[in-house]
Amino acid sequence: MKKLTIVLGFMGIVLTACNFPLGKLPNDQSQIATRVAATLSAAQTAAIPTPSSLETIAIVLPTEGPSLTPLPTDTLTPTVTLTAPANDPALTLGTPGFFDTFNNGVSFGLATPYEDEGMIIKVENGSMVFKSLALKAGKRWRLTSRNPKNLYLEGTFRTSSCSGTDQYGLVFRAPTYGDGIGYYFGVSCNGQYYFLRWDNSGPTTLVNWTPESKINAGSNQTNRLGVMANDDTFRFYINGSLVKEISDQGITEKGYIGAFASAFEDPNFTVLLDEISLWPLQ
Repeated sequence: MKKLTIVLGFMGIVLTACNFPLGKLPNDQSQIATRVAATLSAAQTAAIPTPSSLETIAIVLPTEGPSLTPLPTDTLTPTVTLTAPANDPALTLGTPGFFDTFNNGVSFGLATPYEDEGMIIKVENGSMVFKSLALKAGKRWRLTSRNPKNLYLEGTFRTSSCSGTDQYGLVFRAPTYGDGIGYYFGVSCNGQYYFLRWDNSGPTTLVNWTPESKINAGSNQTNRLGVMANDDTFRFYINGSLVKEISDQGITEKGYIGAFASAFEDPNFTVLLDEISLWPLQ
């Protein structure tokens, strides 16, 4: 997708850190800790409120979520999409309300890199880079201040080193920056996708890992992931094609948007977010 150029003025932000553990995890996940970097930044525009601070918070989340389905070797052959489908939302919705091509990291609180024991997240060479430092250390996310309830959110991800159950994707309707609540739409490097809701009761798998030929699996591949959320209806797009539609009423309020990644098999797992686009819907 051709990159757009949007010039936004940003305020300076101050980062602080604190710990915020969630409730007890299921037994099969109780030994798995994750730290989620939750961030906020502000654009000086009339349409978007300008908060006064930004928090980076460590919290506990399940690592694996739904179980992955083993895939035959031949399903790992990358599928190349030469022509965008006619119903591709990116072609029909017009100009996005927010579009970031990562000329800098200000809108995601990454003027300087974030690093913990599990992952480095930084903006470099026009991409937001998630680079693993440890396997099975949990999800890491970055959020920006845009927070509509109904939306079409799309991210163009590019894998560098990636295999098996390593995973990445989009986060939306995250009501705060410190508790991990939100929706997660992700894909794995062996060509599957899933959808997870985290609320006050913990994680709920809404779509279990599902093989999908439209995913370009493995390393050195590009995948454009999109989710359309309209009240309790959710539609999921991979490389412009609709792959799933479901209903859920678990999180009904607006929330922040962003991206996440989690390493399971490749010790050098690295995925880059080249673009993220947001179309607020009525």
